[in-house]
Amino acid sequence: MCPEIQDTIVAVSTPSGRSLHAIIKISGQEAIHCIKDFFVSASHLDLETAPSYSSVQGHLYIPEEYINIPVVLYIMKKPYSYTKEDVVEIHTIGSPPLLDMLLNAFLSKGIQTKRGIRLSQPGEFTKRAFLHGRIDLAQAEATMRIIRAQTDLELKAAIAHLTGDVSQEIRRIQDDSISLCSHIEASIDFSDQDIDLISATEIMKRLEAIKTTISHFLNQPETSRVPPEGIDTVLYGKPNVGKSSLINALLGKRRAIVSEIPGTTRDVVTDILEIDGIRFKLTDTAGADDTKGAVISRAMEKTQSMLTRAQVLLLVFDGSANLGEQFLEINLDDLTNNVIVIMNKCDLLQEIPHYELPEKLKEYPIILTSTLTGVGLERLREMLAETVLEGRINTSIAPPLLNMRQREALQRSLQSIQQAIESARNNESYEFIALDLHTAIDTLGEIMGKVTTEDILDHIFSEFCIGK
Repeated sequence: MCPEIQDTIVAVSTPSGRSLHAIIKISGQEAIHCIKDFFVSASHLDLETAPSYSSVQGHLYIPEEYINIPVVLYIMKKPYSYTKEDVVEIHTIGSPPLLDMLLNAFLSKGIQTKRGIRLSQPGEFTKRAFLHGRIDLAQAEATMRIIRAQTDLELKAAIAHLTGDVSQEIRRIQDDSISLCSHIEASIDFSDQDIDLISATEIMKRLEAIKTTISHFLNQPETSRVPPEGIDTVLYGKPNVGKSSLINALLGKRRAIVSEIPGTTRDVVTDILEIDGIRFKLTDTAGADDTKGAVISRAMEKTQSMLTRAQVLLLVFDGSANLGEQFLEINLDDLTNNVIVIMNKCDLLQEIPHYELPEKLKEYPIILTSTLTGVGLERLREMLAETVLEGRINTSIAPPLLNMRQREALQRSLQSIQQAIESARNNESYEFIALDLHTAIDTLGEIMGKVTTEDILDHIFSEFCIGK
């Protein structure tokens, strides 16, 4: 581990320039001691005994300048912070001279008291998160992609990286390779006893499967307009409008819980619907609800996360109920362009009440459905397919799933797998196959940072701005 990891680091983590609000972040073993030298709490709370995730209001007194600066401190104690170190965030006024004054005060006091406090290097907060195991290297790079994202597509791709989608896929490939390698090495160990733990045919079959998975992962952005996991399609609306019944009817099976009790769905429910060879990843979310409660709040957080990533949004209303009340919980400004408005329970409805619809919703296609009679379900399937076939979902210009470093490592691992296949095809010794597999496994480890060098880390994190 780098020697400088023992230092306490400080930096302004918000963009430069004047603003109403700015954040100074301090991370390291001296973080709390550093701030105690200047902070006067309005509630007289002791920062060292304060629980993690505490927010404390007060002011910072700078004796050299004879001024009090109003601040709110957010205390995050190890190992529950982003860096897994003690972290203090100082939220204050976004005045550049004021922020410089605070930084100078912290650094000067650190020198006077012989504490290891210094300005952070570019990307050092995220680098520490990686070195301490909070995130892997692919997720660290995703943080940079989020910072630099300029379009919704770029942001969604970066979020997928940050939530571990890429890491999980690489880990699955690596686990398959490790499992195969362990069987091969066990066969080597017992070769003098004529015990065949795995046949050459089975080795070839599993190597080909790993090769196919890696090749598909490498070629996915170039060879497929529609992602293999399906188009993200989210059903959203107030509780008890029939979302669960609708998803069950579309799938032709009982996938989501159906109940007359409002708000039965408290978690996301996902399944695949295939229409004309196009896969849609249907997600039945917790209904829009202003009811309080910890479980409900967590469910709604998941729902909001799914809405931001949705490629198609099925906005479901109970057509037999008062529509005005249902609109209150829907933020129409946040809707994706690919919206289908569904008036469900149309068997209880005489005619569609267009006059009750907000102008915003009249811009989207509207369909009447009934899960009881089946009315409108086939037309809904057609409309879903049309969103893709008519080019309304733009997946062809989606940002690449892998960055250059990750792609190069994956290509090298593919070459090693191919060499192992050639060795198996030529009936060479199992030792040669295992050696190539080890090389492939180590190369896959480079993507997540399990196998890396200081030069690689320095290059990656030097591209970050200071304070991230």
